[in-house]
Amino acid sequence: MTQQDIKTPLDQALEWCIRLQDAGVSEAELKAFDEWLAHSRAHHEAWQRAQQVWSTSRTVADAFVESQRAKPKPRRLFQWMGWATAALIILTVGRMNISPSIWADYRTSVAQTRIWNLEDGSSIQLAPQTALDVKFNAGERRVLLYQGEAWFKVAANPSRPFIVEASDGSTRALGTAFDVKIKDDSVAVTVTEHAVRVEQHGQQVDVQQGQTLRYDRTGISQPLAINLNQQLAWRQQRLAFKGAPLSEVIDQLQPHSSSRLLIADDALDSLSVTAAFDAQQPMAALQSLAVILPIQVTTFGPWLTLIRADVKKIRE
Repeated sequence: MTQQDIKTPLDQALEWCIRLQDAGVSEAELKAFDEWLAHSRAHHEAWQRAQQVWSTSRTVADAFVESQRAKPKPRRLFQWMGWATAALIILTVGRMNISPSIWADYRTSVAQTRIWNLEDGSSIQLAPQTALDVKFNAGERRVLLYQGEAWFKVAANPSRPFIVEASDGSTRALGTAFDVKIKDDSVAVTVTEHAVRVEQHGQQVDVQQGQTLRYDRTGISQPLAINLNQQLAWRQQRLAFKGAPLSEVIDQLQPHSSSRLLIADDALDSLSVTAAFDAQQPMAALQSLAVILPIQVTTFGPWLTLIRADVKKIRE
């Protein structure tokens, strides 16, 4: 048996998270879980950590476990059916309160990029997990970017300005091509040809070809020169990094992976990465990182991939 074959308590706890969210979990499995949990303090600590990780993954494993263990099966079934029905009603009645990205005209899914030609002769290329709407009229061409990243090649038409809204700011095309990316609470604007004007709360900043800037709740940053080939490598299904922290690498890999990618140890976030990857092969990228960095990559079915410190490598 190799070191990689040995399952740690955290490995086991995460597997229990997956098994216990199955609606068909048996009484025997619930009993086995109770026995596993009572086996040692290490198992209790691992279970607490696993619940934190699972919560970050936006699952309901904890609530499901409690409901599974607290009530007999028939009642559980009807309870979950009731919750599902209530959720469906809320979705239907409260549609206007849900992110409009769900019903966006232009969308991409995990690992998908697409190019569309618009009616005015402009074109847009969407990165994975991106959603936007196009609102054209006689006076202007307006795009509403809800999530993700998009590159715009704008057809010239001075009488109809081309504007991209993202978060609480907007980007007006003054030239030909630019990229807009929403990440957490900030927006990055990168210009590949000519220039754009970024506006937010009355503040305006022009960005020239080869420059990028960010804006968030604190305002608009100053433009900085950037390596366009590296920044927009996703357009060729590539991801390129030079001295980037591991946390940033994982963030950029995430839209290309159907598995939730999580760094379990905060100390790993700042590890420096200089590499180029095929964006269509995120797991191969992670495995190559495990060769050059003191990390190990553990997968739990198709749902979760955990990046942790490799103690053996660190000691070496």
